[in-house]
Order: sequence, then structure tokens, then C-alpha cells
Amino acid sequence: MIVLTDDNFDDHVFADQNAWFVEFYAPWCGHCKTLAPEWAELATSVKGEIKVAKVDATENKKLGERFGVRGYPSIKFFPAGRKDDSSAVDYDGTRTASALAEWGRDKVKDLKHW
Repeated sequence: MIVLTDDNFDDHVFADQNAWFVEFYAPWCGHCKTLAPEWAELATSVKGEIKVAKVDATENKKLGERFGVRGYPSIKFFPAGRKDDSSAVDYDGTRTASALAEWGRDKVKDLKHW
């Protein structure tokens, strides 16, 4: 699991050609705590396909503001290739490792056909 901060986000996500799932969370958030084991399982299940990271948005407020985080957890997907702030795609589906993995793999597949 990759931990991102205001200082290292661009160097990891935008400088990398891989697809990324990023969770913006708050340590006190009950839904975030429920998601934690699923997020860890996701990281294992998509290893080598999609990078999985998390950002404590209460400590890294610039990133939360930058990506319009209004609630926790907020899950953003950044497609493979060149990225910028506008390439973030919100994930609003079921918060299970299998659902996230399927959705992410479908996104990767769909974007390869462009």
C-alpha cells in the first residue's frame, strides 16, 4: 500500500504511467475503517495492474481541496498514461475489493481501446 501526501502525490501518481486507485480518508471515519481491509485486499488483487494508494485528507488538506473531496472515504481512479488533475474519475460503486478490482480493470480495458 502506497501512502501519498501533499509532497509526494505528483511524483508518484502523475510521474507514473500506471493506473492508480487513490482513497482519500480520515482516520476517525467509520466508513473508512470499514473500507480498510477491502482496500488492502484490493491492493493485493490488482498488484501489477493498478497501483493502490491512500491519502489522509485531514493531514494533507491541499490534496483534498485539489480533488474536491467532500466526504470520506472518497475514491478516485487515475487512468494509465499521462495524467493531470482533470483525469481523476470518481468511484461511487460498491466498496468491496472484488467490485473495485472489476471496475478498475474495466476502466483500464476501456481506455486501452481509445
